[in-house]
Order: sequence, then structure tokens, then C-alpha cells
Amino acid sequence: MFRYFGSKASTASLVADLALDGMGLATAADAFGGLGNIGAEFKKRGCAVTTCDVLSFPNAFQHVRISCMSEPDFSYLKRKLGVSHNNELLMQLNNTVSTSPWFVREYSSKRAFFTAGNAAKIGGAWRQIGIWKKMQWINLNEEKYLVASLLNSMDSVANTAGTYYAYLKEWDRKSLRNFSFQWFDGVTDGIPGTAVQADALSYLSGKSFDVLYLDPPYNNRDYSRYYHLPETLAKLKPVKIDGASKSGLPLVRPSEGKEIRDAMKLPYLLELINSVCWSRLVLQYADGAYISICDLEKALSQLGSLRIHQVSALGYQSTNGTRQQVHHVFVIDK
Repeated sequence: MFRYFGSKASTASLVADLALDGMGLATAADAFGGLGNIGAEFKKRGCAVTTCDVLSFPNAFQHVRISCMSEPDFSYLKRKLGVSHNNELLMQLNNTVSTSPWFVREYSSKRAFFTAGNAAKIGGAWRQIGIWKKMQWINLNEEKYLVASLLNSMDSVANTAGTYYAYLKEWDRKSLRNFSFQWFDGVTDGIPGTAVQADALSYLSGKSFDVLYLDPPYNNRDYSRYYHLPETLAKLKPVKIDGASKSGLPLVRPSEGKEIRDAMKLPYLLELINSVCWSRLVLQYADGAYISICDLEKALSQLGSLRIHQVSALGYQSTNGTRQQVHHVFVIDK
């Protein structure tokens, strides 16, 4: 699974237990959806889920996991290509090598994010998906499924330590494996939900949910820059690269950074909480993050009946092993 800052994969089941205890079938909003781990867990348990994210590439993962009910059929695309099975599409995506040099030049020759062979295959698959979209041979579900599949497959051979803000000085063992485009195994059983690419405050304001789940950014990292490459690829449009950027950032910098940084601050969170009609609020937060646990507890205790739980979470692996974190899960009932 794609490696992502703040992924809640290790705590999703426990947090869903706490969030949905006694709720029955519920409507739930995941305001900072990330890769959709919490939203997918809610969906499995019968919730009608709405997720938000300001970036394109997390939205692709969320769409597959929250909105899709099954793997896309690609019926129109297959008819246009004269093929019968999805595996034939997979073969075409794996056998297409980029004739456009920009991806190989920028992210292999100049910057060692990928081996030359892998970069050519990734660029080829990306270009092919873009052509299918331009020809209107794929619908929205199919586009998001293709994008999530490409990014997930690409990340498994990336020469990085987990983000795309820098590449490793030496080729990592996984980066020397051959790239293979594989379908993203992320479609989740349950009621089809809604995955929205939008600021949570702008989209959720005025709406009603049984459960409002918040997992705000823990620090001021600009996700749009740390994950600039998957974000660029998710948009399926070529961009000009800043030649002076060591990480290959687009010449025109992403504009979502301010929204991401605003979302980590307590005033934004309180405005969001007060703008949504909810029966239960669940906020997950880590020790040592931007907002102090004491300040959070003080603010949230004024909103209703407050219970605080602690769960152990897995962080990123380092040379010293897997990092452990303590997450505080605040549950407030009106």
C-alpha cells in the first residue's frame, strides 16, 4: 500500500470501534481523508461515508475505496480497443514504454527517483491513461481506479524513504525491482459513499452527519510538496519542472499548501466542528504534535460529553526499527 504521512492503517479498526460504538448504521464524514483507511473501515461497517481531501492523488485512493462498489468493468474502453478482459488492459499498460522523455529525464536521469527502465514504463502507463481520458473512453470511476493503481504500483519501486521530497543517494533494493502495473486491491464492500476533492470546511459546512471524524495534520509539512510527483501524475497533465529544484517540483508550485497548514491549527478545527451538524465527534491526535493535548482537551470538553482513549500506532520504519506513537482519540457526544 502507498506509503503516506499520517496513515491510520494501524489504528483504523480500533478507532472505528470507538467511533461507532452504539451508533448502529450511521452517516460519517472523514474530513481529512488521506488514503481512505478510516473511511474504508467505516464503510465496511455499514456507514454511508463522505471523505474530503484538497489533493488529487489521495482523492483517487479515496474514490476507489469509498465511492466504488466493484472493480470497474472498462466496457467502453475494451470495446474501443477490441479486447475482452481487464487483464488485456493490464498487459497493454505494462507493455507501453514512454515515447515522451520528460518523466525519464526529470525523475531518473536528473533525479534518481526511479531506474531508467522503470521510469520509461511508469511514464508510458501514465501517458496511456491520459490518452484514454482525453478520448473520453473511461468514466470517472475507471479514471480514479487507473490512477490509484498506477501510483500504488509506482510507489513500490520508488527510490525514496517514503515521500517524494527527496530520493535516496544509493539505489534501494526495492527500487531495483522491475515496475509492474497491478490493479489496486482497494474496493471496499458497503454502501457507496462520496469522495470529494475540496477543503473540508468549505464542503462540509452546513451538512449533517451522525459521526464527524477529524484527523488533522500533526505538523506544518506541506503535503503538496512532499508528494508533488504522485500529485502531478494524478492530474494526468504534463507540467513544466523547476530545473533548480532538487526534488523536481513543478515550476508553478502547488497552491494547496496554505489550506493544509491552516487545517493543523485549532481555530480552523473549531470553526469546522461548529459548522457541521453532528451527533458524535471523534478526533484522533498524536502526542507531541502541533496542538498540545491539554489545549485540545480543554476546547473539546466544552462541546459535549467527552471520553478520551489512547491507542498505539505504528509510525514510519527507520534504521532503528518501526517507530511507535501514542494516539489520543477524543470522543464527544452531544
